[in-house]
Amino acid sequence: MKSVKVLLSSITAILLLSTSSAYALSLGQLETMSPGQKKQAQQYFRTHSLGFSSIFKRYHPGPYWILKNKSAFHLTPGQIQRESQIKDEMAMHTIEDDRALQQAYDKYEKDAATAHPTLATIKGDIIRVGKAEMRLGWEMVPYHLQGYALLNPAQKATYTQLAAKTWAQHHRTPDK
Repeated sequence: MKSVKVLLSSITAILLLSTSSAYALSLGQLETMSPGQKKQAQQYFRTHSLGFSSIFKRYHPGPYWILKNKSAFHLTPGQIQRESQIKDEMAMHTIEDDRALQQAYDKYEKDAATAHPTLATIKGDIIRVGKAEMRLGWEMVPYHLQGYALLNPAQKATYTQLAAKTWAQHHRTPDK
């Protein structure tokens, strides 16, 4: 369970630093994470977000990605400001969901470790873990759609083309 806590802390650090400068986490804290720890944190999120990264994000990369590609979209200052707000709200709620998932796992582990756990208690714990994981998988969806909704028709066409190109570049199948 300790490894789950380390991974959730790592996910939080990555989300905070990759999505907003408004949070009080220092760059030094992220730099203390090894590349392996960062990779583990990303893998943990992918594993516990019900396929969000490989299924939904593939087609709807979201506000962080839009801002990363703002020159390709020719975003207005107002769009940049609103995309940044959406990105920050998304990060905050995702971190809250990470914590809720960690708490659900902690309770489940504690109850499972008792000498005589009841069926009702363990069932409740598993349901709580499932609901927390579902919230984590769902949390970013509305924000990704809100980020897209801010774009004008020409920007939406660029978005569709660039999203497909980005996915293809990052998920190439090696030639056999």
